[in-house]
Amino acid sequence: MSDLYAKVARVFADKIDALFESEKTLEDKFKSLYPGLPFDRTEHWAGVIYGILRDAWHEAGPVVKCEPTGMDKLQIVKHAQPLLDYNLFTQVLLNLQGYTGMHYMAGDAQKEIDRLKTEWPKEYKLDPFAPKAKMVKQAEVATEEQRRFNSAVSTLRALRIITQFTPQVSFRVSPKGSTPAFADSRNISMIGVGGDKYLKTSPTLRTYYITWDQVPAMAYFKPGDSLPIAPAPGVKPPTAGITFVADGIPYPFVSKSGGGTIQEVLFARKIMYEVFKGMDTTKETCIMVPRMQSLLIVADVAAENLLAAFRRLKEQYPMLHLVEGQRA
Repeated sequence: MSDLYAKVARVFADKIDALFESEKTLEDKFKSLYPGLPFDRTEHWAGVIYGILRDAWHEAGPVVKCEPTGMDKLQIVKHAQPLLDYNLFTQVLLNLQGYTGMHYMAGDAQKEIDRLKTEWPKEYKLDPFAPKAKMVKQAEVATEEQRRFNSAVSTLRALRIITQFTPQVSFRVSPKGSTPAFADSRNISMIGVGGDKYLKTSPTLRTYYITWDQVPAMAYFKPGDSLPIAPAPGVKPPTAGITFVADGIPYPFVSKSGGGTIQEVLFARKIMYEVFKGMDTTKETCIMVPRMQSLLIVADVAAENLLAAFRRLKEQYPMLHLVEGQRA
């Protein structure tokens, strides 16, 4: 069976490589499956990518055509990992892995929203519960009311995301050369530390976070372009953007914002890629969600392979830290 899965994984990886070639190839595939919907790079991609995996299974799998089982899917993804660069593979993994082993306590989050609303000082002019409430710019915060307002807006944003969470989630895809991003149909990529206490897992699983406070250079300024990785303060990149190259990725990236987002997202995806490499997801649970300055992992309580993978990563990236359970 291993040879069969390897064969299907090769066909699957080739299809994924072609799919992510450009914005147009993504749009063409999307519209072929959802002709009545406007093209969207966030919604419905779990279904699109699973459909591609199923097509590869029917094309290169057993002679008797059937739907791939859950184990078939796990085996194909496992064999596809070394065939795709870490930017593409993690987008595929995010849209194929299951999220049923984790859930957010939506009821508790709603109670917290109600409590905050009840306790918000009536004399304050700022209203964090207004439909379009936006945080005061940090440089302009000058009063206790503004500070509490910002804190409340941030907390409410996370709590509202939690109240809407379901295991049916689709993650944003980015074509080759485009700046990748943290985004998904349920916004769970945006949940910060304040959401930790609402995350629950099944009894055999545990929550882990790999965190960092600085990001190494993952993408490098391409020689011959006119600006360095980070333009000087007040200097905007050219309209066409700045071209970056990254180790292990065979295509360049173009950024119009100076490259900061590329560094953060690629680092999180690299950590995710290496953790997956050290796990055997056909035998153990490993659910991952990359975020700003952290990677959420839901794994077995006795996650020996995860701990071993982290130790190897720590040697290469000393800024990494592993937190088991809720972060402080």
